[in-house]
Amino acid sequence: MKFSTGLLVVIVSMVFFYLRIAWLRGRKKRFERDYALKRRRVNGRSKGAALPQKAPGTPPYGITNWFFVAIAFIIIIFGMLMYNKMTILGYDLIKDVELVAKYAEFWYIPVALGVVIFAFCFKIDKPILDD
Repeated sequence: MKFSTGLLVVIVSMVFFYLRIAWLRGRKKRFERDYALKRRRVNGRSKGAALPQKAPGTPPYGITNWFFVAIAFIIIIFGMLMYNKMTILGYDLIKDVELVAKYAEFWYIPVALGVVIFAFCFKIDKPILDD
């Protein structure tokens, strides 16, 4: 497997995505720990008092903006089309060979941009406090 500049840029953007998700998971655990301490101090509960949980089956994360999720998805698909020389299922989307050859080598820019935008579309939900 030959590593090119484009492949390395996409790998770096994917690593950034996974680091962002790991950071969000760590932040959620800190929130849960802080809220558990807050509940224990305020309500006089025992040390092992658990936080109220969300309904089963709800995801532990949320999406900040579905519009940006769609934009990131479209940008990534466009980058994949550029990588395939603007061909999908044997059909050429752009007939101008010179134009395709000129811009197809920069396929990694929209793919990496879409991944970075997608990384910022996630949020964590703070734990629920019972008031």
